[in-house]
Amino acid sequence: MNFSKEFSIASKLNIGPEHPPIVVAEIGLNHNNDEEIGKKTIAAARKAGAQAVKFQSYVTEEFIDIHNPEAKILVDIFKKYELSETMHKKFQKTAEEEGLIFFSTPLCISSLNLLINLQVPVIKIASGDVTNKTLLSETAKSKLPVILSSGAADFFELSRAISFLEKEGTDKLCLLHCVSIYPTPPEKANLKVVETFKNLYTFPIGFSDHTAGSIAASVAVSLGACMIEKHFTLDKNLNGPDHVISANPEELKSVCENAFISWKMKGNGGKKPWPEEINGRFFGRRSLYADLKGNPIALRPDLTQKDTKYLDSWETEKTTFLNPRPGKPFHV
Repeated sequence: MNFSKEFSIASKLNIGPEHPPIVVAEIGLNHNNDEEIGKKTIAAARKAGAQAVKFQSYVTEEFIDIHNPEAKILVDIFKKYELSETMHKKFQKTAEEEGLIFFSTPLCISSLNLLINLQVPVIKIASGDVTNKTLLSETAKSKLPVILSSGAADFFELSRAISFLEKEGTDKLCLLHCVSIYPTPPEKANLKVVETFKNLYTFPIGFSDHTAGSIAASVAVSLGACMIEKHFTLDKNLNGPDHVISANPEELKSVCENAFISWKMKGNGGKKPWPEEINGRFFGRRSLYADLKGNPIALRPDLTQKDTKYLDSWETEKTTFLNPRPGKPFHV
């Protein structure tokens, strides 16, 4: 595949295994179509440590059959939270003032075109649109980086979507492991999928986290996730469909901090002692001492050693040329 192994968003955020994980605060519908709530939520995301905020963009009539009586509940909900172009611009401006990347998930072609006109630096494809060939095609034509979520999808559907995006011209892709259960119980998080994706693909892998708390995000980073997306709300008690399952500011702060710590803890995979370890060897390892007959015996740490040169029990042949007193260590 010709996807980039790493890439940047707006020349600001680098996504890839060699860079710290990106945390995206998924505000989604949690703005309540209220300018003040939306702006406060963006500011809270920045304060918690997120690097980007994401919304959902749509025209209700374009992705739901409003003439179907059985869809009335959905129509009413989505219509209530449908963002106007003006509100998009206000939230985008606020995010930029806070130093955050602003982007969104388009659920229809009109909203995709709106986001392109707003010059967002990346497009997120929702799990539900992995099978939406038209939206995938139009997104690829934008030549923008794509974040693809994978909830409820199998390998065939994902492979088909990924290959199609590549064929249509997308060269920057981040694939998110996702479980579309809200909230996701620990036993169904299936975080080893992050590792599976990482072994299958060379492009960046992330995790759209629908579990409670910050443990899953930290584990995902340790397995190779370069991006964490977490639903975020200013207050879980606000009215709306997603607030109760979203992280509040304190919880998002924990996600951000622990994700970064997990990334630092991964190391480079090479087994080589740190200088601090080497300097402590004289105490932790047994040195060669002379027994009563002058023969070498590994007995105890050599506390008289002033440097890192020592003899261990694999090097008894070297003691032939060293003649310590009984009970004394063989110094190099």
